[in-house]
Amino acid sequence: MTINARRRNGMLEHFDRNTHERVLVEAPVTYYEDFLGDTTVSERLTSIDVSAAGDTTPIIAADVANGVLRCPLDVTSEAQESGVTWGDQRPLILNQGLIVEMRVALQTLPTLLSEAVWGLAGDKNAVADTVAESIWFKADGDGVIVAEFDDTVNTADDVATGITLTAGTFAIFRIDCTTITDCLMYINGARVAAGTTFNMSQVAGLKLQPYVHLAKASGAGLGVIDVDYIRIWSKRS
Repeated sequence: MTINARRRNGMLEHFDRNTHERVLVEAPVTYYEDFLGDTTVSERLTSIDVSAAGDTTPIIAADVANGVLRCPLDVTSEAQESGVTWGDQRPLILNQGLIVEMRVALQTLPTLLSEAVWGLAGDKNAVADTVAESIWFKADGDGVIVAEFDDTVNTADDVATGITLTAGTFAIFRIDCTTITDCLMYINGARVAAGTTFNMSQVAGLKLQPYVHLAKASGAGLGVIDVDYIRIWSKRS
C-alpha cells in the first residue's frame, strides 16, 4: 500500500495511491464506519427493514474480511426494502465542503423491479425517485452504475458512468460536494459522469444524511448490496 496525502479545501486527505481509498482524513467534521465486530448494525445507523414474509434485515455479515454491512432482498413476491440511514437525522451540511466515500459491492445484482442506491439524501422514502433531495449512485439488474442528483429544482437521472459491476466486485465510490454548483462523482479514483454538471446549489445549506437503500415495489426480484465502509468529512458550520 502506497500512501499519499493532499490538502483540498483546507482538509487533509491521506489516500492509497493504488486503490484511491481515503485511509485517513483530517477535517473538522468526520464520520467513519467500518462494520467490524458484532453482527448487529452500529447504533449510529438506523436499519431499513421492510418485508411481510421475506428477510430484509441488514446485518454485519459473519466472518467476512474487513467487516461488511450486508443489505438483502429475497425472492418473496412482495414490496421490500433493506438498507441504512441516520434515521432522517440530517446533520451533514452541503455547502461545508461535504464529501462521502463508500466501498460497495453488489453481492447479488438487483433483478426485476429491485434497485439499489447509495450516497447522500434527505428524508428516506420507499421509492428512490420520490426522495426530495439526493446525490447518489444507482444500480439495477444489469450491474450498470449510473449517477443521479436532485436538489429540489435541478435534477439529473440515470447519468451514465461507463462502469458496470459484476456480482461481488467491490468499487470505491466518492461524491465530492466541495463546489456545490458542480459536485463531482468518482469510481475507483476516476471521475465519472463528467459531461453532466451536478448542480446542488438550490438550497446551499441543505441538510443530508448517508443513504444506502435496496428496494422493490413488488414481485420476486432480489438483490444484495454489501458496504465495506462509509467515510464522510466536511468543514464545521
